[in-house]
Amino acid sequence: MSIVCNLQNINLSFGQKVIFDDAKITINQGDRIGLIGLNGHGKSTLFNILMGTVTPDISTPPFIFDKNTDLFKPFLVPQEMEVSKFSDLSISDFWLSFYPEIYSVHKQLKEIETSLMEDYTNEKLINKQQALLERYEHLGAWDIENSYMSYLSHFGLADHSTPVAKLSGGEQKKIALSIGLSTKSELILWDEPTNHLDVETIEKFEDELKNLNKTYMIISHDRYLLNYVTDRIIHIERGSINSFKGTYLQYLEYLEEKEKELAKNLDKLQNKHRRELAWMRQGIKARGTRSKKRVEGFHNIKDDIQNLKSRAKKVVDLSLQHSGRKSKQLIEITEGSFAYKDNDTLLENINLLVTKTDKVALMGPNGAGKSTLLKLLSGELELSEGKRKALDELKVITFDQKRESLDESKTPFEIVGDGQDFVHLSDGSTKHVMSYLESFLFGRDQINRPISTMSGGEKNRLQLAMFMKQSADLWIFDEPTNDLDIETIELLEKELADYKAGVIIVGHDRAFLDNTCKTSWLVHDKQVEVFEGGYSQVAPYIQALELEKREREQNQRKPKNSSSNSDNEDPKDVKLSYKEKERFKVIESEIESSENEIEMLKSDLAMIDFSTNDTEANKKLQKLNFQLKKAEEKLDDLFKEWEELESKSSQLK
Repeated sequence: MSIVCNLQNINLSFGQKVIFDDAKITINQGDRIGLIGLNGHGKSTLFNILMGTVTPDISTPPFIFDKNTDLFKPFLVPQEMEVSKFSDLSISDFWLSFYPEIYSVHKQLKEIETSLMEDYTNEKLINKQQALLERYEHLGAWDIENSYMSYLSHFGLADHSTPVAKLSGGEQKKIALSIGLSTKSELILWDEPTNHLDVETIEKFEDELKNLNKTYMIISHDRYLLNYVTDRIIHIERGSINSFKGTYLQYLEYLEEKEKELAKNLDKLQNKHRRELAWMRQGIKARGTRSKKRVEGFHNIKDDIQNLKSRAKKVVDLSLQHSGRKSKQLIEITEGSFAYKDNDTLLENINLLVTKTDKVALMGPNGAGKSTLLKLLSGELELSEGKRKALDELKVITFDQKRESLDESKTPFEIVGDGQDFVHLSDGSTKHVMSYLESFLFGRDQINRPISTMSGGEKNRLQLAMFMKQSADLWIFDEPTNDLDIETIELLEKELADYKAGVIIVGHDRAFLDNTCKTSWLVHDKQVEVFEGGYSQVAPYIQALELEKREREQNQRKPKNSSSNSDNEDPKDVKLSYKEKERFKVIESEIESSENEIEMLKSDLAMIDFSTNDTEANKKLQKLNFQLKKAEEKLDDLFKEWEELESKSSQLK
């Protein structure tokens, strides 16, 4: 296995905040890494170090960054694309924003095209155009563009006329996925790639990642995704980078065992501490004969206990506040339908009941009507037809994707306490601001730090803390896990699972929905279908709908009068070009040669003596494995090409 890059002695601090403390990481070819850790603790910073946009602090020993020049070509797919900066680019061309050199060549070609329309015989311009086209091809632009366009289609972005800035968050994410999957780089860094995406698109992305023969590292709060597409977990924790070989689920099992061991060790240390404390408290006479070594040992035990406590998993108390009302039924919609003015019906035949103990997962593709349904339930919109019955003075609070802006000049203490030392909760209780913020995983060093210095995830957690001070009859969470780290998601998950009042959650985090919801509503084809259970209960039905959709699309693409035979097809549609005919004559011999090459490489591999730990043998092994992988990829491509040519040829017979 070839090493892509090796980083040693990573030290980095921003003011008093330590991000990395003598950390290290090695990335191997073929690694599929899930990168996890609390927000603000260095995940995106590690990506920036790999990209070369952040340089670690000068240290002793010095920072080392060894790169394999053949493999280390990192490509970052960020959480947010710079849409406004590239407003001149259409959806079809937006991939260029990630390739500065190709973008420059593209702009020059466009300018020459315009000039040639006025002076098409200008030889100097024609020669320059030819040179630029050759440069464009040398940079691999045509291949990238073709792959990008194919992925856009795969993710359902067929209309390229809308400006990128006017697309929804989910549609912009589909563009980002297409750009990341079409890159030729061997190392891809994905930063929260599935935020704002529906489950159908996430599953398509998972399948593409699973079949991608590249090295990648992915930051994601989607635990289903992490478990499915990664085989190594890297956890950034307290300045260190810890590596675990295995899936995310296996890592959780490992952590659970580790927590049990920590608990045992802590218990032993505390017992020893109690015995030593009793000894330290003996009278004056005994104090004079104390062993100096034993006194030092007593203080060491105290330090060990503190270290173990800090390593133990923190517990959060989110304390969702219920209004305390006794009414069981909150909202009921009967035979409801809704249409915006002068538009087709968006939702019809709605029959839903929300009680004070319901925990509902609201799912469906983007644009299906989920947000509209929530507005109908809360009374923000009125039904076009049907009846809505709600509890008098029903209080509904929504935590949505458009989080309220924070005054970044203030500190968390100032903004949550609102000038007071205590937070007044809706159940009548009070809690000190420090204690309240610590329950949301804010350390004491963060509480008086300006909000402007915090990461996006930390700001998100702060908004959650402000939101949770309120009380409601019904809580609506619209994509609550976006930008939250896994630790905070798990804590929110536990609070919602234990909560005794009505909750509706719109989301695409499948594990989160499974662990918190007992009922699911699926919005599709203008209907709202009700299921007992969370995401897992609905998943087979969603997959069946997707299969039906694909079948309909395939049928629509067929000519109206076509039969199952290809006899009635227009020969012009399937005719082999002269170039394809010539290619068809030689491709079988190329396949045979490629198969022979693979057999020879496998034979050479079998001859290596693995019993000796020989450096030359290891180098030869790595070289042969690399050659074998490339040969197998070439054979796959040849077979695909042969199948296409053979299919065209057989239709002409």
